[in-house]
Order: sequence, then C-alpha cells, then structure tokens
Amino acid sequence: MRANNPNAAESTLESTTVEPPKSAGSVGMLAWYGLCVLMFTTLFALVIRQMLSLIAPSLQASMGYSDLQLGMLQGLGMAAFACVASFPMGWLADRYGRRLMLALGVALWSLATFVFAFQDGFTGLFLCTIGIAIGEAGLVPIVYAMIPDLFPERQRHVANLIFYGGSVLGGGLGMALGGSLLEWLAVSSASLPSAIASAEDWRIAMALVALPGALLFLLVATMPMGRQTSAIRASVAAEPSAPFMPYVARHWRSLATVFSSLLCVAIASGAIMMWFPLALPRAFGIDPATVGVGLGQAVVIASIVGILLPGVALKVGQRLGGLQPIKVATIFNGLACLPAMCLPFISSPLQAYIIVATQGAILVASSALMPGVIQDLAPPHLRSRVLSLLGIMNGLALAISPLAVGVVSGLITGPRGLLYSITLVGLPSLVGAAILLMVAWRPYAETLSQLQTAHSGEAS
Repeated sequence: MRANNPNAAESTLESTTVEPPKSAGSVGMLAWYGLCVLMFTTLFALVIRQMLSLIAPSLQASMGYSDLQLGMLQGLGMAAFACVASFPMGWLADRYGRRLMLALGVALWSLATFVFAFQDGFTGLFLCTIGIAIGEAGLVPIVYAMIPDLFPERQRHVANLIFYGGSVLGGGLGMALGGSLLEWLAVSSASLPSAIASAEDWRIAMALVALPGALLFLLVATMPMGRQTSAIRASVAAEPSAPFMPYVARHWRSLATVFSSLLCVAIASGAIMMWFPLALPRAFGIDPATVGVGLGQAVVIASIVGILLPGVALKVGQRLGGLQPIKVATIFNGLACLPAMCLPFISSPLQAYIIVATQGAILVASSALMPGVIQDLAPPHLRSRVLSLLGIMNGLALAISPLAVGVVSGLITGPRGLLYSITLVGLPSLVGAAILLMVAWRPYAETLSQLQTAHSGEAS
C-alpha cells in the first residue's frame, strides 16, 4: 500500500536511526579474513586508478596527447564500459557466485593494466582502459553484497564502516603509493635490469602495479563463501530480472534523487582527484611525483577526519531535533561548496592540499552515510542490483568529470586555467548534490514506509 500520508512518511524517516554498532567479537575469524581480502582488493583497484591520473603528465609529454585525449583515457573508456558492465556484473554475481565474479574481475583488470604498459598508440591505451573498467565494474556491488553474506545483521554495520573507511583511506594511500613509485623510478632507473632500464617510467610503473593481481586473484578465489540465504539465491535464480523493474517503477523518485546526488558528488570529487596531478605542476611548476605524494597525504588526512565526522554529526543532530543520516549528508554536501569556492584563489601547493583535505573530509563524511541509506532503500533480494546503480553513477562521473574539465580547460588560457576549470565543474555539482538530496527526503521516507509495510505483511 502506498504511504499517502506525508506526516506518516516523515515519521518513518525520523524514526530511522543509526544505532551504535554492537560487538563483533562473535564473528568468526574467516569472516574478518574475508573482509581483509575485500579491502586489499579494493586498495589494489584504487592504486591502478590513481596511477592512471599520476602518469598523465608523462603520458602527455611522451605521446603529445591533448587534455581532451587524456580525459578520454581517464574517463570515457573506463566510464562508458563501467556503466555498461556494472549491472550485468551484479546480476552474474548473484546468479553464478560473487566470489567467482570478483576473482575474474581482478584477473581482467590486472591483465589490462599490464598490457597498458606496452602500448604505443591511443587506440591500444584506450582499449586497455576499457579492460580495466570492465574488470572493476563489479567491485562495488559485489563487495557490498558480500559483506552481508559474511557477517550477521548485528555485525554488518561494523563491517560496512570498516570497509568504507579502509576504501576511502585506500584512495589516499593509492595516490601516495603511486607517487612514491614514480619518485623511486625517477632516481633509480639506472639500477634496474638493463632489459627494462631504457623503458619510460610510466610504462614500468604500470607493469609493476599489475603484478600483485596474481596474488589477489588467489586470495579472492579462496576466501570464505559467506552465509547468503538459500531463499534469496533461489529467488534471484528463478526470476533474475523481472522483480527489479516493478521496484524501480514504484520507487523511482527515491532512486533518482539519491543516486543523482551521488553522481554529482562523484563528478566534483573526480574533478580534483583526476586533474590536480596535472593542474598543480602547470600552476606552480612542481614535479608530478611530488604532487602525488602531497595529494596522497592530504587525502589520507581527509579520510581519517571524514570517517570520524558522521558519528559526531549524528550525535549533535539527535540533540538538535533528530537529524537523520540523509539530512546530515545533505548538510555536508552544502558545506563542501565552501572550500570549492576558494580553489581559484590559492597561491601555493600547500593551500591546494589544504583545500583538498578540507573538501575531502566533508565529502567523505557525507559519503560514509550513504551505504546505509542505500541498503535501507532496497529489499534484501534486490540489494546487489540496486548497489550496481552506484557503480553506474561512478562510471558516469568518470566519463563526465574528466571530459567536462578538459573541455572547459581548452577555453581558458594560462597556467591556472585548469584550476579554474576544476572549480567551474566541481562547484555546481556540489550545489546540485545538496539540492537533490534535500528533494529526496520525502520520497525516501515514503519508500521506507512501503518497504516496512511489505516486510510486516510477509512476516505475518
């Protein structure tokens, strides 16, 4: 039954609280081992993704590519195929096994990364980014679907928070590791074996970051299977696609506003993470490897602060009138606009790193609240497919953000033109994210009310 009473819907939203995580001591060691494997796998994917950004200046110098071509390599190839492959990967994982599909994904993106190092033309590089994208397309929906398989309900929130915090920290760690690798190659190329010493640093770096893929493939392939219930597996296998579209048709307002907001946040974040390694050397004449280390440190600081902020904000919100996670996330998205407005006026790399750390902490705090929001938005047997929409949004952002900044940069001359372009793309995206999430409050409350009613009816 549709919840037509707006007061009832609002009451449902206000009654949805984030309970403090309960003790996870009763969870078996195999479950925690499985979570560690998932975190290391995600870190490996992030290192490869960040490396594509860090090698952009070297790739541009070596190949003579324009900003638009770099945007296509970093965004279009990965994004288009990540969007296309995300939902099928989620469906295949539900149907044939999440562990199997994740292991195959690791193998594919590792091989594509290794082959990337040996390409001499734009077409070959573009095809390799497509391979990386398809391999990584199932990462988010599969991992977030496997966590409930590994952990019972009362430990799932703990595992979600640990995984999200680890993956966010992994973004900064991936940037720092990539920058450190490039710095090491810049000063140590003479000590490398003669067979590879003459190769360009970006080629050696891409080949080296692909090597851990073999070990991670084995770890994923042998990790615990989890506790997925036979009822959900039977439902997915018997009717793999039909239940999804009626759900979307009924709750499209909630899905459209929540996921569009996530898309806007991803565009703003991508504008900085993908283009700062090129924007700061242009504006201040510093080495790209140094930028990688500095940005990595800023992102790590932002991640730590951002993970701590949601708990504090929710406690304060409860005292001020019961602000719920989706409303707190809206506030964070609005606050992220403030550092974005300061970016065109920076006068040193240190100020740039402070902007990244401040804005990053706020956006991490907002994003940390969203997995629980999305999990509550969908019934259990559709969670993998709903989560695949998150992968699609990230893929769209990978396409839109680099290309948009590249196009705008082509219209603005001067060494600081790329910094202005990042602001012109990122700031409107953050404003849109806050507005969309505010619009989502009421339809989201109605969806929660309907799902709770349906669950009560099934239970009776």
